[in-house]
Amino acid sequence: MKRLIYRIDERINLVVVLFLFWALFWGLNGGDKFFNGEYVVNEKATMGVLVDPHGNIAYKLHPMETVGLYEVTRNSKMITYFEGIHLPKEVALMTLYGFAVIEIILGLMFLALFFWSLFPEKKRDNEKGMFADRTVHRLAFKGSILVFVAFSVGDILFGDRAELWEHGTFIVLCLITYDMWYRTDLFLIKMREKAPSNIQEPFTSSTRASSYQ
Repeated sequence: MKRLIYRIDERINLVVVLFLFWALFWGLNGGDKFFNGEYVVNEKATMGVLVDPHGNIAYKLHPMETVGLYEVTRNSKMITYFEGIHLPKEVALMTLYGFAVIEIILGLMFLALFFWSLFPEKKRDNEKGMFADRTVHRLAFKGSILVFVAFSVGDILFGDRAELWEHGTFIVLCLITYDMWYRTDLFLIKMREKAPSNIQEPFTSSTRASSYQ
């Protein structure tokens, strides 16, 4: 049992957990564009009433709310944004779903990185390809920053300072995650280089090590 705990701790480090976080972040954010909530009347709540001359309630005023998987309607929000800069709803929806597809792709990339990071270290070191040379890692982070920059530009154009602050915060979080991954990956490479050759083969010739040279 103790050996299993050590094995789990070795395989699932903080960077691996952050890969899962960004996979869920992008996947769920991309999905909420396709699973819009429905704007309906909340019959259970009452904002006010209208009474007749005799004091009897003639009509109740009910609030509106969004009901659905995500309890948000991205379509109407995006259309309202684009109407503010005099662009038609077709452009708004095309932009919305275009970014949704990109977000889902980023989510799948981080999910792939999460599962790939769970593989044994020796197996990953002997691989060749875009995972081994860290191309997928860099593209996932670069794509994330580019999307956040695009969102920030939109926030400025639409005058939404709250969203601008939020997206700026996520840019910082993404950069922190990248820095943690880079330092951790480089540290593990140096540790493997110092390992005795009778324990494991030299690491300097691996694809992973060459990506830092």
